[in-house]
Amino acid sequence: MTFKLLAARLIMAVTVPVILVTATLYPIFQAHLDARLDSTISIANAKIEAGERSLKREVNASINHLLATAEMPLLKRYLSGVGVARSPFQEEMQQITAAQLHTLLDTLLPHYVRYTQFSLIDLDGRELLRVGHDPLAQAENHVTAIFFQEAMTLAPRDLYISPPRRHLPHESGHTVGIAVMDITTPVFDTEGTRKGVLRFTLDWEYLAADIEQNLAMDAWGHPFMVDSEGSWLLTETQGPLSFGGSFATDSPEVWEALQLRHRGKTTLSNRLVIFSAYDTRTYHYQSLAGMVVSQPGRDPWQLGVIIEKPSLGELLAEDVTPLLITLLLYVLSITFGVFWAISYHRQQRLRHRTQRLSHEAHQYAHDVRDLYENAPCGYHSLDSDGRVVKINRTELNWLGYSAAEVIDKRLYRDFITPETRDAFDTAFQGVLGPDQEGSAECALLTRSGERLPVIIQATAYIAAHGFVHSRAMVFDLSERKKMEETLAQQAMTDPLTGLGNRRFLQDQAAMEIARARRSGAPLGLIVIDLDHFKRINDEYGHDVGDIVLQAFARTAKEQLREGDVLCRMGGEEFAVLLPDTTQHQALQVAERLRQALETSPVEVDHELNAGRKLNYTASLGVTLVMADEPSLKPAIKRADRGLYLAKEQGRNQVNWQNGMAD
Repeated sequence: MTFKLLAARLIMAVTVPVILVTATLYPIFQAHLDARLDSTISIANAKIEAGERSLKREVNASINHLLATAEMPLLKRYLSGVGVARSPFQEEMQQITAAQLHTLLDTLLPHYVRYTQFSLIDLDGRELLRVGHDPLAQAENHVTAIFFQEAMTLAPRDLYISPPRRHLPHESGHTVGIAVMDITTPVFDTEGTRKGVLRFTLDWEYLAADIEQNLAMDAWGHPFMVDSEGSWLLTETQGPLSFGGSFATDSPEVWEALQLRHRGKTTLSNRLVIFSAYDTRTYHYQSLAGMVVSQPGRDPWQLGVIIEKPSLGELLAEDVTPLLITLLLYVLSITFGVFWAISYHRQQRLRHRTQRLSHEAHQYAHDVRDLYENAPCGYHSLDSDGRVVKINRTELNWLGYSAAEVIDKRLYRDFITPETRDAFDTAFQGVLGPDQEGSAECALLTRSGERLPVIIQATAYIAAHGFVHSRAMVFDLSERKKMEETLAQQAMTDPLTGLGNRRFLQDQAAMEIARARRSGAPLGLIVIDLDHFKRINDEYGHDVGDIVLQAFARTAKEQLREGDVLCRMGGEEFAVLLPDTTQHQALQVAERLRQALETSPVEVDHELNAGRKLNYTASLGVTLVMADEPSLKPAIKRADRGLYLAKEQGRNQVNWQNGMAD
């Protein structure tokens, strides 16, 4: 009996402490596990955001580099000579231009380490120029390549971005193929004629290395990046797959979770998947691109982290102190006082940790709020009626209103200019509809009456009971609009003389011909060619020739009326449109201009001719544009005929050509 009681007491002495210790320590360890998991999730979210920012930054930078190169005057001048018959002199100049262009691209390639190759391809798929590998390698024909076929259908400033692929060794000069991605855009000559495709080949391994560095986690998390077909896009060999491997086959559970939505987190047994989508076709608003297209079915990409939930054994293995204390409590079965002292100490540490985490959470919430209010773009939310329920300080500053004047009081549509409200209404209906998203380019009307061009991208926030409100980002397009206006102006202007170019002349002629046809007023045309200009270039050099062209432009503008249109058609040939001008008046203007040129020598600032004045003359052909002529070409042809007759008769003359001769 005594033995049985002792045994019972021993069992009780062992059982009760074990139960008390177990009941006390279990929630503490669980809290540690939860805290570790929460910390790992926060780190993973931050790393995914960093990786997404890195990807957006690199792709937008590459888009801007490609578009800037496509707009280079040197490239357009080279393309103007491609596919056209050329004289020996023009052929020599074309070869010089090609050499300059090749040197420029060859200089840019090592500066931008993200690129492996630059290629300029003509309309038949043949490579005109290629920089980035063995120059002795045989040029390729890309007429059947997807990137070439897609780019040939695009408008100016539109791009095609290929999915990352494994580059063949002979394409890059490496002994083994590397992962690359092609960005292509159509290119046009100075006349706006499509001449082919410009391709930048990016070193995807260089871009992926930066993304992988941002996504890198400790032993608890594993980064991933796949496209919409489930192909693995990361290139590090220590990853679960090699580049191009099938993530959909290797991790079907994770892949199935990624198909349900484009961002968020999903729990799978003992793993947590945190991910976000990136679509190259939509996330290029910080670039100069118009429209971006890609290979169907390969966008968007998913990048994220797979977190392995820590177990109690793994947590204890990291720090042996808690394990030793637990074993000591179980073995010694110390008194309840010691047990409670240790428990209180543990609870105090847990409480302090909880307070610190709470403080950090409040600080994080404050930072998020500050980021929302002072973001570089506008944010707002609208109810189903379009009433503003939330708006950040950035957008309020744009509009010139306070939050009290707008929130719950104004319809956002009231801030849209009348001419762009239809686009806004269509986008908002898209948010309310089944797609739950919409975007539109609009103009905001500020309190001061100014108009601010913006692009609005909105999605719907849906709860269990249905639509709650829209969430929209608003981006200021002022700088982009200014850039577009600048590029348009440059495309219509001759850079040497500041006069309009041939394209500008065609546009102005179309308007003046239409106006003359309506009013019945005559429309005169003068074509001018400087005499012996090749001799000036040969004897004094092209610098002096440029000075003569600039002097001609100044003299001619002084002799013309404000409404007359003076343009440089190319080389030393110019044209003047004379609205509301009869034959007699046009001949008077031409003769006055001829005499002014003859009596206005050019001061030549040249090493061998310092202070010397150079005389020059011009031959002029004059005609009228007929009311029944659909374009300026017939009149130019007549004026050119008069110009040639003037040269044959001794130059420095004006020759009239009647429209009835045609």
